[in-house]
Amino acid sequence: MIGSIYAVGAAGTGKSTFSASLKEWMISQGFDAAVANLDPGAEYLPYDADFDIREFISLSEVMSEYSLGPNGAQIVAADLLLENYQTMLKPLEEFDDYYVIFDTPGQIELFAFRQAAPQLVDSFSGSRASIAFISDAVLASTPSGFVSQKLLYGSVISRFFKPSMNIMNKSDLITDAEMSAIKEWEEDSDKLLEAYMEEKQKIDKGYFSAIIRAFSEINATGKVIPVSSKDLLGLEEVYSNLSLSFSGGEDTDTSMKDD
Repeated sequence: MIGSIYAVGAAGTGKSTFSASLKEWMISQGFDAAVANLDPGAEYLPYDADFDIREFISLSEVMSEYSLGPNGAQIVAADLLLENYQTMLKPLEEFDDYYVIFDTPGQIELFAFRQAAPQLVDSFSGSRASIAFISDAVLASTPSGFVSQKLLYGSVISRFFKPSMNIMNKSDLITDAEMSAIKEWEEDSDKLLEAYMEEKQKIDKGYFSAIIRAFSEINATGKVIPVSSKDLLGLEEVYSNLSLSFSGGEDTDTSMKDD
């Protein structure tokens, strides 16, 4: 792989639509790109998967074999993915000259917080892996939503220790004023704390003040990249960050792959 990006985030943030749109954008720019679905329980995908975990692990078969409901079967299926990753390496080798977008399970805990997840990423992508934390712009338009997603992003990147991006999907669903407020909170922790305290007046000010100020002090959560998967907006910046991680910002020519 030239480089890979793992779309990780809470259910409903639009990981699959982001994955589909990023592939579409990259192909439109002349790059070879593939999408790998890692969600064994996915009922619908907004793209034709170039690699599909469901060809190896069937959620219905897991439910039947282990006498589990959908939630329990999802956990077992996620563990089976991690235990049997070696059988999946060969089909992934076909994408040696591609950018590969990994669409992870809908529930974040099924991927990010399983014990062997970092090993899986290393096995699939080695040093060519990056993490794209997908957050929800509508939720981020409130101070509490912004803070909660920042904290979740911090926990995700602490699991993988890979180059990472904080991607705010669905940015087309919020107003310009809300976007301006988000950018202001990103740049000024005092403004974020002020807005947060105004929203949540009956809380321990000292505790939340320390959390918010830690964002700027440790600089662990990084810049938010607004994206609209619907309008393909912001994807150029996503690609720029990806190429910076793996080729120093230079475009990698994949046009000779099939020659």
